[in-house]
Amino acid sequence: MDHSGSLASTRRGLMVASGVLGVLAALGVRSRPRAAGVAAVAESAFFLLVMSDASVLSSIGYALVPAVLLGVAGSVAVGCVRRQPVAYVLAVLLPAGLIASLTMTDAVSRYLVNVASGFGVYGGRIARSWAMAIAAVGWAWLAYGSFARGRKVTVPRRARAVTIAAALCPVPYALTWVTWVTPWPLGGFDPRTGHITLIAVEGGDAATRMQGFLIGLSAVLAVVLALGLISRWGEVVPRWVPRLDGRPVPVMLAVGPGAFGAVALCVSAPGVLAGGVQMGSWVDGVLFVLMFPCPVRGPLLGAAVLAYWARRRTAEPSRSAGGAVA
Repeated sequence: MDHSGSLASTRRGLMVASGVLGVLAALGVRSRPRAAGVAAVAESAFFLLVMSDASVLSSIGYALVPAVLLGVAGSVAVGCVRRQPVAYVLAVLLPAGLIASLTMTDAVSRYLVNVASGFGVYGGRIARSWAMAIAAVGWAWLAYGSFARGRKVTVPRRARAVTIAAALCPVPYALTWVTWVTPWPLGGFDPRTGHITLIAVEGGDAATRMQGFLIGLSAVLAVVLALGLISRWGEVVPRWVPRLDGRPVPVMLAVGPGAFGAVALCVSAPGVLAGGVQMGSWVDGVLFVLMFPCPVRGPLLGAAVLAYWARRRTAEPSRSAGGAVA
């Protein structure tokens, strides 16, 4: 019996049913908004729980690598403008290391080939996952408009603790992959065996190590940005930033990426749970979810971003009022 064929037929049938329900919901948005909201909830749950997977999160992880490299280069440049000795040293060492890696090894070129071949093989699946995720978010927004839009938003309780918890979620993943630049790489999920290993038996070649290290740096960036939601530098531009120091950080500059990350994590959560269930043992399943804690991290990050947005929004009128009185 061809299970893959029957599964594909089932998915096509569900997509047709989803399309019919979507048309009915769209026709009833104005005349019966509550019913349309219920249909939107069902549509969002369908695309989130049935049609999407964790490919969205993995593609974001690779996309963050250039952002991390640009951030490092920008920080070094700012340090040089501020005449920091450490920045001068890094401005010499980093380009020298890049030139050495390009001339003495093929690690960089092989890393780029690995990434390109991966997107070549899984590009279609990634694009399909993004389409399903966008559909889930779109229907969720319609459901929000039917039931919750316009209600008063208050700062959630224990916002600081929630934000710290959200920032700590990617720490195991970050520590694991950052060690791949050392002679003692930690393990993680091994796709060859389907198990979680605490110590990497085979560290891989230089390109594989570089790939793991850069992904780890993107996870470190996620930790730092999450902590920025409760830090002063997340509300006021730090002094070391030229020309912008002391100015308020635009609210959407933090809320936009944070909300995007929270949605991506929530969309990836069902796929992570399914992956954990399919592991060879319950121990591997638990460790797999701990390495990729999307079911917990997504809601925590969403609550942290909401708390930041509510706090900044309530602080702006009071600051304006204080300035007017003065």
